[in-house]
Amino acid sequence: MTPEFAPGARVLIRSEEWVVRDVMPCDMGGWQLECLGVSELVQNREGIFLSALDPIQVLDPATTELVGDDTPEYLASRLYLEARLRQTVPTGEQATVGHLGAMDTLPFQLEPVHRVLRQLRPRFLIADSVGLGKTLEAGILVSELMRRGKGRRILVVTTKSMMQQFQKEFWTRFSIPLTRLDSAGIQRIRRELPANHNPFHYHDKTIISVDTLKRDTEYRHYLETAYWDAIVIDEAHNVSFKGNRTQSNKLAKLLATRSDALILLTATPHNGKEESFASLIDMLDPTVLPRKADYTREDVQHLFVRRFKKDVRDQIKADFPERRVFRFPAKLTAPEEAAFQVLADLKLHIDEGKRGGAEMLFRTTLEKSLLSSPAACLQTVKERIKRLSARDPQHPDIAPLTELQQTVERIAPADIAKLNELLRRLKEDPLWRWSPNDAADRLVIFTERIETLKLLQNELPARLGLKDKQIAILHGQLPDTEIQQTVESFGQSNSPLRLLIASDVASEGINLHFQSHRLVHFDVPWSLMVFQQRNGRVDRYGQTQTPLIAYLTTETVVPRIKGDVRILEILIEKDEQAAQNIGDPSIFMGLYDEELETRRVAEAIEAGESAETFAATLNKEDDALDWLDALMTGAPSEPTTPQPPSATSFFASDYAYLSAGLDCLHRLGHLQRRPQTSDAHQTVQFQPEAELAGLITHQLSAEMRPTDNVYSLTGNRDAIKQDIKAARDGDRWPHQQLLWPMHPVLQWLDLKLISIIGRQKAPVIRVPAGVADDEALVLIAALIPNRRGQPVLNEWFVERIGLDGKTRGRLSLEQVMEQTGLGLTALPNAGKSFDAKRLQALLKPALQHAKEHMIERHRAFQEQTSARAKAELDKLEALRQQHQQQLQLNFKAGEDALAKLREAKRDNEARDINTLFSSYRNWISQTLELDGRAHLTVAAVVIANSSTLGAGV
Repeated sequence: MTPEFAPGARVLIRSEEWVVRDVMPCDMGGWQLECLGVSELVQNREGIFLSALDPIQVLDPATTELVGDDTPEYLASRLYLEARLRQTVPTGEQATVGHLGAMDTLPFQLEPVHRVLRQLRPRFLIADSVGLGKTLEAGILVSELMRRGKGRRILVVTTKSMMQQFQKEFWTRFSIPLTRLDSAGIQRIRRELPANHNPFHYHDKTIISVDTLKRDTEYRHYLETAYWDAIVIDEAHNVSFKGNRTQSNKLAKLLATRSDALILLTATPHNGKEESFASLIDMLDPTVLPRKADYTREDVQHLFVRRFKKDVRDQIKADFPERRVFRFPAKLTAPEEAAFQVLADLKLHIDEGKRGGAEMLFRTTLEKSLLSSPAACLQTVKERIKRLSARDPQHPDIAPLTELQQTVERIAPADIAKLNELLRRLKEDPLWRWSPNDAADRLVIFTERIETLKLLQNELPARLGLKDKQIAILHGQLPDTEIQQTVESFGQSNSPLRLLIASDVASEGINLHFQSHRLVHFDVPWSLMVFQQRNGRVDRYGQTQTPLIAYLTTETVVPRIKGDVRILEILIEKDEQAAQNIGDPSIFMGLYDEELETRRVAEAIEAGESAETFAATLNKEDDALDWLDALMTGAPSEPTTPQPPSATSFFASDYAYLSAGLDCLHRLGHLQRRPQTSDAHQTVQFQPEAELAGLITHQLSAEMRPTDNVYSLTGNRDAIKQDIKAARDGDRWPHQQLLWPMHPVLQWLDLKLISIIGRQKAPVIRVPAGVADDEALVLIAALIPNRRGQPVLNEWFVERIGLDGKTRGRLSLEQVMEQTGLGLTALPNAGKSFDAKRLQALLKPALQHAKEHMIERHRAFQEQTSARAKAELDKLEALRQQHQQQLQLNFKAGEDALAKLREAKRDNEARDINTLFSSYRNWISQTLELDGRAHLTVAAVVIANSSTLGAGV
């Protein structure tokens, strides 16, 4: 039985207008309609209605009431038509809006959206290297999804240090208003919501940290009952499978099922294991890779893109200068040499029998800490002595560890060679001479150990002449709000901050390059992945100065330690080699995991490997890449050419539309105050009144709203970019906001202007030329959705109808605008009435011809897509068979006691596979099959000034 209510249909329910998104049979009889509100009172609200309970009226376009327009130059009609055009969802495969955000869009940044728009389901991994602008690429993609009606509800999951930065980038450059659910934001929502309400239903667009979401017992049931149009997971390597199902991995697997669109972002998409990368692919599309099966690049390349700086250097050279690397060798002082000698001679009972295990020897842990700082070593030694004493007061390791402790305690701050060398360089080195007086030359110092961080925090201010407010620290034990505030402040030129001392919590994702181009590694990382992450904080897209990277290295006379330090120097060399030639330094070790890389260095130190032997194991640049390396680096890149803004518009620009629309609403009494406009600056300023103010307050968090409540929207993107930069100088968010179709104010304006003509009404416009006296041009907006309710065929065209009701042909909207001048030239309002009854009679034949046209368009579309649908379904069936075949391999038959258990588990997984592929077959069918019923809207009727359709003729 075919329902009378089709997806895409406009219906009237409880005196409000809705668009039908989905129709399902109801157990109690009739139909269940999932709808989205259209009229003002229910705008963008979701509703579910039962035809057995609510009278549902399908709006018939033939009953459209034709109304006059007495506004100058038919302004109200043009605004109404423009608003309808802007609310028409594009359906092609070319980017139409995302690349127009407030940024200098580069060609390589468009490839993800270009690839995604050709997919049936928008799910993609952006795996570009550190510093290439993955956040911007995600913003372009999410903007495009929103423009296509696929991004009303959005969830972004990132690290706690990245929340405010990500939120600001999405808002200032793409007008995407993410509400930040940090500890303060969650507390606010809890105060405003009843205890049993789902906090993820309160705001449509939110950003939250993965650490917050990992509170499984608190949030899992909320996530299981929430659904989003698009989910973005930043730093996605943190949620991949790493040999066991971590809480983060379980969370990501759940989120992958709660959204149509899924975008994963990471610069390190795998840890060297096939199953790690496969787990991310599985989140994107679980049909692609059978469990435990081998796979090739051809199997997965449609789901990801990965580029390095070397791949796009020709596009971004002006905004991505090449780094300069320095080594600051620090010759150890006598107290330090004594400590390292004791450490070199140290033999511990607790290390016996550990060799070959996953944990490094404690002596190696001590060496790593002492290479960081005496403070770090002391903390490590004291904790171990305390634990040993509690277990056995006579433990044989207590005495040697106590001797090491006493030796390290003799190292005064003035005896720390690395600290002294750093200070000497900052005061005397011509290239590194640094003064806290220059706000645009800030210094970042990275260290792994918090004790080292605290040492630097205590020693550097006095010795560099820093005041308390000029230095800040950043580490993972700080509250999320404090971390965000510190990162924000460091990028503001008027902030007193000059020096940031950070642990590796700051090494992922955050921007430190706005006011800084100098970075010092106080301790050399034991992982090449950490090199890449740390350096990427200042060596990234948008850096205007040459990044200066320095490594403080240790010079010692203790032979064993000297050899170990040389191993760390080789890591520095390999990182630089990768930056120049390969792109990814972790390729040298082939481990792709910070802990495993650290362990590999520890093994070399513990085995007493020479630097040459260790280096030989890393010489991979000229060798064939590992299989997984080749898979990631060999994915083809495609040229991208964004579609220019549509020429079909009744206004010259977004600015002209907004200023005219607000002015019209003021004249009609919908706004009390007239907006201020500047043609020269393409700027509109206004204070939102009750209706708009309520919408803004709910959609925009406090930091996005101007403190004086005066909104300044400009179409001048250069001005926006300058204001974004200036905002960092003033401890504020930008005063000016991007005037473009995606801004919430323009979205509100579209719906407001659609309502000024009235429900189920269309204006009649008189023109001096381009229309015969004995005909009418009926402007029709036609839509045919797929079975999922998504617009697939979305057309505007014009039916030429004679007074005899016969068609005289069909024109495009552009042709009518060219012939009549409508929207292109000033058309004086003729001010004549019209014969509504005679015009109304022409709607039915016009709509009948339009319907026939759309039937033909539907037939042609199905012919075009039938081959694709068959190919997709055949491919899906082949994948299903691969899954089943791999399942048989995974559960080999046997006669042991566990045979029945294996058989039962195999049968369960077989059912899961069939269920999965059944849902995907249904998805493909619903996506590529059209509903078949065209939904037609009479947008306007155009007649000649001298037409015989005038009243009384």
